[in-house]
Amino acid sequence: MDPHTKEYLLKEIKRKLTPQAVKVRADVEVCCYAYEGIDAVKNALRAGLAFSSEEVPLKINLIAPPLYVISVTLLNEEKGVEVVKKSMAAIKESIEAAEGNFEVKLEPKVVSETDDKKLQDEMEQRERAMQEVDGDDDEDEDSEEDDENEDGEED
Repeated sequence: MDPHTKEYLLKEIKRKLTPQAVKVRADVEVCCYAYEGIDAVKNALRAGLAFSSEEVPLKINLIAPPLYVISVTLLNEEKGVEVVKKSMAAIKESIEAAEGNFEVKLEPKVVSETDDKKLQDEMEQRERAMQEVDGDDDEDEDSEEDDENEDGEED
């Protein structure tokens, strides 16, 4: 075998055998209607983020209140699932201590690029739905303007 072919084959084999990073994701609902409210939710999510490090870059993203996504990208699938579960347990413990609610919508699992794209599309769709649309003004403001027009008009 000539050296050029050998070099090319070794390079391709090494590339194929390189471990691929996997993304582990879980969807959870976190809410609190007690006195602490949003502060309790923030504190619970911070408790979950406490498991993040340089080796384990854990992320918690808001989809739409009260739905959050916990995700991590690692080479080791088992470690990723374990860290996400620990994070979920910390969030649950913290929010329930503040009389809030915690519900798992999607157990931790490895997701593909397709799943990731669906999540991104859903986040964008919900963001667009939450933006104010023309005609969403308060009725009180419209009523006051109508009253002023009626008072100011002379026939």
